[in-house]
Amino acid sequence: MNKLFDVIIRKYKYIMVAIVLLSLPMGYYFTQYKFFNHIDIFFDASDPNLQFYKNFQKRYGNEELGVILFKAPDGTVFNERVITVIRSISAQLKEADGVQRVFSLTEAKEAQAEGNTIRFVNIIPKGEIAPTAYDPLKHKVLKNPVVVNSLVSKDGATTAILFELKPTSDNEKKRELLQRIMAFSLKAAGDAVRLHFAGVPYVEVEMNILSKRDFLVFTPITFFLIFIVVAFMLKRISLALLCQMNLLLTLVWAIGFFSMMGESFNMVTVIMGAILLAIAVADSIHILAHYREADAYHDNHDDAIRHTLKSIWMPCLLTSLTTAVGFFSFLTSTIRPVKVLGLYAGIGVMFAYLITLTFIPVMLIMLKGSANGRSAAPAADPFAVRESSRFMKALDRMSDFTLARYRFVFVGLIIILALTVAGALRIKFETNTMNYLPDDNRIKTDINFIEEQFAGTIPFVMLVQAKSPEYDFTHPESLRLVDTIQRDMMKAITHYSTSFSLSDYFKEIHQAFNDGDERFRAIPDNRRDIVDYYELADSEVIDRIVSPDRMETRLSFQSKWGSNETAKEYHNYIVGYMDKAIGEHYTYKITGLSSMYLNMEFNLKESQIKSILTSFVLIFVMMYFVCGTFWLTVISMVANVFPIVVTLGIMGWFGIPLDVSTIMVASVTIGIAVDDTIHIVTWLRRHAGSGEKLPDAIRKTYRDVGKPVIITSLVLFFGFMILILGSIKPTQAFGMLTAFSMLFALIGDLFILPALILVFKPKIAG
Repeated sequence: MNKLFDVIIRKYKYIMVAIVLLSLPMGYYFTQYKFFNHIDIFFDASDPNLQFYKNFQKRYGNEELGVILFKAPDGTVFNERVITVIRSISAQLKEADGVQRVFSLTEAKEAQAEGNTIRFVNIIPKGEIAPTAYDPLKHKVLKNPVVVNSLVSKDGATTAILFELKPTSDNEKKRELLQRIMAFSLKAAGDAVRLHFAGVPYVEVEMNILSKRDFLVFTPITFFLIFIVVAFMLKRISLALLCQMNLLLTLVWAIGFFSMMGESFNMVTVIMGAILLAIAVADSIHILAHYREADAYHDNHDDAIRHTLKSIWMPCLLTSLTTAVGFFSFLTSTIRPVKVLGLYAGIGVMFAYLITLTFIPVMLIMLKGSANGRSAAPAADPFAVRESSRFMKALDRMSDFTLARYRFVFVGLIIILALTVAGALRIKFETNTMNYLPDDNRIKTDINFIEEQFAGTIPFVMLVQAKSPEYDFTHPESLRLVDTIQRDMMKAITHYSTSFSLSDYFKEIHQAFNDGDERFRAIPDNRRDIVDYYELADSEVIDRIVSPDRMETRLSFQSKWGSNETAKEYHNYIVGYMDKAIGEHYTYKITGLSSMYLNMEFNLKESQIKSILTSFVLIFVMMYFVCGTFWLTVISMVANVFPIVVTLGIMGWFGIPLDVSTIMVASVTIGIAVDDTIHIVTWLRRHAGSGEKLPDAIRKTYRDVGKPVIITSLVLFFGFMILILGSIKPTQAFGMLTAFSMLFALIGDLFILPALILVFKPKIAG
């Protein structure tokens, strides 16, 4: 390392050229970052549930439905003004590039017999409708069970226009399409009606917009906050600016590399920039603060830089490695965005270490002393002395309290852990993306309005398969089974507002063949009739509800967004019901977006356990090399686990759920909190090894590292608290919880760690 430092100092111009050349491609990719939020990103490509869902979409079409809903101002949609609005919006939707299908009152068709065949005609006739024809038309439409509650409310006052998007991974194109749809729909509606927009595509695009907004807000505010803190600490604007340049370079490298590898930001990874800035500043502060002191007593400027590098490279390497390990533990997650954040944040931490140990020394040499400590306030400055004295007196009082009351601290620790463990057991999981939106968000309020006034907006799908051709879905018994399942589920599950299946379709055709007599709205008894109906059916409809070989059929339900607890109750009911009702000739599979969100919860739980255990084991091993003895390592880890348990306890007691962001709090906390523990244990062992008695060694350790430990913790606290300015609830919760966990970690290091050492008296000196 000494040779490397000599190279950095002697060849600083070449080092700077190398940094600039490496930064050029990183800078280019830094400007190319993208945002993408979709259910797919939360699963590994090999996940069997995702693969099944993808195959389902290939067979039956994309189920991403947008909803445009409005309530007629005069209490009925069956008048010329409203029907004109529906026709206009539907026609423009059909012409929109990216829209696959449109479902509305003016596009819906019904079966009519015509001799020995069936034709499908529009429920709402094309062309001009006589004013006297609207009441009979309303009566006819509201008797059609297929459109009631799916396209029009039972009272005829509310209507929905549904549109299905073509599958696409181009998020920007999807956003532009939905904005275009919103624009021409509002123009078509004018002041006649107030439109409400909902559906999974709108939620997804809204998450992208909010994620981008958060990224653009977090980064500059974090930069500004760090500049203020560093300038206050180092009392030198030039050094604070140098720190900012170092952080900017770190950010460009980390995010540039992230984009270069083809990754996109989402509601989880959007916090990466702010996290890296808050963490990376620690190395910058250490090197600049040490440089100021070294430059004050070294005659040669280069010697001061060399001494600084020799002093800080090892502790900064250890703290960077432990922090990176905390992030790398996310690689065990089954939630892909969490895994991606862990990988690239960990790499970013190591980028920060590498850049800090090269860029800052090179810049200090190039500045030739203009940023050194000699031009700062002299050591005898009265204000500086008073400030230092007050800080040291406060640290002395802390150490005296711990030394005198360590048994009290130990008992308090046990009580706090008992309370917080009880709270942690109450934690719930949340994977409902709509709930992540702010309560006053327009898309969320529109969804709530639609679900209160009309129907659910999230699809739930069940596929029923016949085990043999004898019982395929040309068999009346098979269709009756589908009909029974559909009817029973609609009765039992209040969150399901509408449904559609093959049995609905053939009931309609059978009724049409029997002169529209409602008594014949039933499953045909004759298998030959069903086969004939397949031949007469509209291929656009039939291909979306049954497989070509007639061995599998789809039951579709529209569900309201709800809590995970409710979704699990319904899922358990469905599984229990289907296991009894399905019979020996059939099997079934649950899929669809609502099912995928529920699968995410299982992945979250698995990720929580894996990431915490992985980070704990890896950091324990690293701490053993720092502590030198097993029991001192155990005690140090207790102090580092303390903030995690307290934070989880608070989540449980205050009803803050574990979601795609808050699940990372524990691993992030232990990865960062251990940094200060390393500094404290290192100095404590150094003093104990020099012959100091344990109380004196603890007191001196407070004075040696207490100030940087407190300041670093405060920087991290405010850095993470910036995330509460985010627009997405999980980001806000992650920021708040991680910020307070930094304070709990500070308590663990300054009070709990010394108290445990005094109680158990492990071997300290190496």
